[in-house]
Amino acid sequence: MKHPLLELQHVEISYNGQAVVQDVSLKMQPGEILGIVGESGSGKSTVIKACMGLLGKSGAVTRGDIYYKGKNVVDAKGEELRTMRGPQMGMVFQNTQASLCPIRSIEDQLYESVLEHEKTDRTDIRERALTLFDKMNLKDGERILKSYPFELSGGMNQRVGIMLAMILNPDLLFADEPTSALDVTVQAQVVREMMKMRELFGTSIAVVTHNIGLVEFMADRVAVMYQGRLVEYGTKEDVIYHPQEEYTKKLIGSVLRIRRQ
Repeated sequence: MKHPLLELQHVEISYNGQAVVQDVSLKMQPGEILGIVGESGSGKSTVIKACMGLLGKSGAVTRGDIYYKGKNVVDAKGEELRTMRGPQMGMVFQNTQASLCPIRSIEDQLYESVLEHEKTDRTDIRERALTLFDKMNLKDGERILKSYPFELSGGMNQRVGIMLAMILNPDLLFADEPTSALDVTVQAQVVREMMKMRELFGTSIAVVTHNIGLVEFMADRVAVMYQGRLVEYGTKEDVIYHPQEEYTKKLIGSVLRIRRQ
């Protein structure tokens, strides 16, 4: 029996014993883009952190299960969890610059990230990074690698985040509000670059956002969250064009729509 790529079954997530996400069930298939949408505090970022095992010491999955390729992430510890993060599941953060070390070059941080999971050399890693930048239509990859995070724009740092997440060719990419700190023009570029990763590598993407217009552009399936609960879930056509829940209808108001080219 073939497993879904990712499956959440009745997941409850708590911080310091207080449930903040309750009874979330959803699935992702290989190559699928899932949009998780809702206002700030709805629990959407908490869900993907749980999938990556990144809840921290005060957070825990207190009910339910999270399966990645049939393996229960909730039970994974230490080395098993480390081998899932990076090589199998990557993450693009809301503000990549804040997650990078300000006093080390992008190149040095890239090497450290890859060598944590692979036995290879700096030349191979560098060539892979430059190839990825080229596929993202960034022709100045050499300059980017030599730069420090503070020398790059917000949009360029987000591109670096995509490259760092994709360098190990994971099957699943989580993106946590990846465009919220960017202006509209740069948002469109970053979104198209993420979608190109699916086109080139078959990468599945779970994108968390409060912007339902971005989900309309990117997603195959949509999960709508409100106050820690999943209030609507289905295909993009059903959820966005034929919403059943009042909260979903309210979200579809002022939307940024990115035109396909």
